[in-house]
Amino acid sequence: MWYLLYIASFCNRLHSELLAAASSFTAITLSAKEDRSAMSSIKEVAKQANVSVATVSRVLNNDPVVKPATKNKVLRVIKEMNYKPNMLAKNLRKQASRTIVMVLPSMSNPYFSEIARGAQAAAYDNAYNIIIGTIESKRWILDTYINMLKTNLAEGIVFVSSSVNKELLEELMDEYKIVLCTEYYPGINATCVAIDNKRAGYEATKELIRRGCSHIAYITGNRESSSVTARIEGYKEALKEAGIPYRPDRIAGAKNRFDHVKEAVNGIIGQGLPIDGIITHSDLQASYILKGIKEKSIALPERVGMISFDGTFLAEITNPTITTIVQPLYDLGYTSVHKLILKLVNESAEAGEEEGLVLLPHHMVIRET
Repeated sequence: MWYLLYIASFCNRLHSELLAAASSFTAITLSAKEDRSAMSSIKEVAKQANVSVATVSRVLNNDPVVKPATKNKVLRVIKEMNYKPNMLAKNLRKQASRTIVMVLPSMSNPYFSEIARGAQAAAYDNAYNIIIGTIESKRWILDTYINMLKTNLAEGIVFVSSSVNKELLEELMDEYKIVLCTEYYPGINATCVAIDNKRAGYEATKELIRRGCSHIAYITGNRESSSVTARIEGYKEALKEAGIPYRPDRIAGAKNRFDHVKEAVNGIIGQGLPIDGIITHSDLQASYILKGIKEKSIALPERVGMISFDGTFLAEITNPTITTIVQPLYDLGYTSVHKLILKLVNESAEAGEEEGLVLLPHHMVIRET
């Protein structure tokens, strides 16, 4: 637990430092009149001058390859639009920062701290600095980390789980080096490191069926996430193979909070549906269910069959201990950062092959539930 507390403390401190850095950076890029509305981006200058962004960059760097007429036109537009080049970013482009960012939804779940541990090791093994931060569902914090890319303070970014939505990702993909960890988005050509979630969902369901369970509930995470969707597909497939009818009312979503998990489970029970087996999206959810059973705030029998996902230490310290699908969390973090660094060093032959879904092996550990 010591590293969890350390990283959480580091991330809180980092948020303050990043905001201070962002404020300083803003001061640098403001015009002499400190009028934001008067400022223009290099893309706007290129559009107004009817040239490419690369041509504007060459003019700013006094590249002799630019024709005098084109250079004069661009300089005129720069003056008219009051464009001020970002000298800090310009200098950083000449000398790589060797800094990358990993963005996590939260650090309260040990699932994420173990991924972060692997990411840190991969960065250090490759002589890169890494900033590991959490967003806690706050968009302004996410924007702080994204601005590090835009200002060249960081060279690339790893988004873990649901820390970024598809729309924002589509905006960033063409311009920045990005790797996804644990979640992918159909239709987006990005490197994503994950497990075979459909297979894992199938295996968890099959194990409960093997034990004689036929009324299996599923407590999921975010229903829009790719991992949840894939695991439910595996769950359905296993039920179908066993001749057990699929009941959508036996599936309920819940955040990793006790009140949410309790409400989800009791909501299924409240419909008059029997439950003799249950699958949870995380070890944390499973531990909350055990807590609720002991407190009698969740109306389940004490020996209900239960299988969770993740393989964190939580599954080992509960009473009873939890049967879990073990994800290689450390390796997920390590591999994600390694793939990002491959992109950054431009090893085109290898990096080109790495686009798409990279699946790491998972396994089940049978315990007392």
